[in-house]
Amino acid sequence: MKKLGILILLVFIAGFCNGTAWAIKDTLTVGLISDAKTLDPHGTNDTTSSSTMIQMYEPLLEVAADKSLVPVLAESWEQIDPVTYKFYLRKGVKFHNGEPMTADDVIFSLRRMTTPESAPVKLYGDNIDPEGFEKIDDYTFTLKSRGPMAAFLGNLSHTSAYVMNKKAVEAAGENYGNQPVGTGPFKFVSKTKSDRTVMERFDDYWGEKAKAKTLIYRSIPEANSRVIELETGNIDLIYNLPFTEIKRVKEENKVDVILKPGLSLTYIGLNYNAKPFDDLRVRKAISMAIDKEGLNEAVYDGNAAVPVGPLLPKHYYYPKETKPFVYDPEEAKKLLEEAGVPKDFKMTIWTNDNKERIDSATIVQAQLAEVGITCEVQILEWGTFLEKLKSGDLSAFIIGWAAADMNPDPDSWISGPFHSKNAGPSNRVWLNDAEVDSLIEKGKITPDGPEREEIYTKLWNRINDLTGWVYLSIPDSAYAKGKNVKGADNLYRGIINRLDQTYAE
Repeated sequence: MKKLGILILLVFIAGFCNGTAWAIKDTLTVGLISDAKTLDPHGTNDTTSSSTMIQMYEPLLEVAADKSLVPVLAESWEQIDPVTYKFYLRKGVKFHNGEPMTADDVIFSLRRMTTPESAPVKLYGDNIDPEGFEKIDDYTFTLKSRGPMAAFLGNLSHTSAYVMNKKAVEAAGENYGNQPVGTGPFKFVSKTKSDRTVMERFDDYWGEKAKAKTLIYRSIPEANSRVIELETGNIDLIYNLPFTEIKRVKEENKVDVILKPGLSLTYIGLNYNAKPFDDLRVRKAISMAIDKEGLNEAVYDGNAAVPVGPLLPKHYYYPKETKPFVYDPEEAKKLLEEAGVPKDFKMTIWTNDNKERIDSATIVQAQLAEVGITCEVQILEWGTFLEKLKSGDLSAFIIGWAAADMNPDPDSWISGPFHSKNAGPSNRVWLNDAEVDSLIEKGKITPDGPEREEIYTKLWNRINDLTGWVYLSIPDSAYAKGKNVKGADNLYRGIINRLDQTYAE
């Protein structure tokens, strides 16, 4: 019996090492709608890139699911005065190139956020005083904000505040986005444009080591192809599960479907510098011409909420009482007539190769036809789409604004897409309104409490009065995983998740 027990143990060990059903697979493969635009945290603010970078980089602190601030690369911090913060860094942290992380790297990374080269994330860099750094020792430094700011610490959890290795950035120069060096649980191996990004476990990681040895992000733009790849076992996890497929996938039960409250808002953007969208009556008419409840039912099979303002329900100061927008095609026709829009007016709605956005655009196209607007739908590749938005070339488009973290403070969420200084990179409608700018600035510096709540209520109402966005949907975060995938059930950030403890058996 003793020999038999030893034999069974040896068979078990051999099976584990050979990758049988009870062993953790060496590779975890994830399907995304597109590949990362860049792996430089200061080079982009889009969610697909962020979902890749979060595996390789870390910030000083993060906002947890319960909305508390938790230490990551900083062990602790304290506020010295209204604009000065002191950070005590975690010791023993290594970068992927073997270099120790020190205050020099953190100061370099955060100061780089304030430079013109970091224009895509300038709304975060603008919070930092570029002259406000003081290194005390290798693991202690102080940092100043440009002014008193209630959300300053929470904003340091954003992807733009990821800590990079100073030596690696300076050595790579403009090519750094293809040679990233962070401190995260996975390190960069290779990137093939429009195909895949390959990462491997960083065995010198300061925290709990990743379960999988290799992490691969595959770019699979076509939604049904992502589902087929998952169901046939070629990949282990997919984000952006097509909502029209949720019911079928659940019923067939080949894979697991997971739905979480949405952290992104899909909207129609109308460029304020482009006629006739510079006329408030036209923006309101387009909003009133769209049956948003019907759109959400058709596109998301009911797995989405209709937005009624510029914040998500998770945000602090989301109004206690809200009013939905009215669906009224007849009133929309009157507004278009009042604005002098010609009967034969034609417009183009641009979007990217995302099934739900394309489906939404098609429904919008049909509903605008009912009020006399002929609408063409054009699809662009993700990177091209972002560049054209940044330059202001697109007068009407469908896109989303997503939370790159769980930060419940409304400042970074609302200032990015609506403050005039961010026109282009994040204010894609090119809104320029003095009252909106003023309220955003006041909300930024006012301490939490009733006064700050009143500011955000006014800001909510002003943006809605301007029809800053034509709100469409807050879709649930929908993803699916193979039955053999463990550790993914508690992912709460939608597309932007750390996968270090997710693995396939």
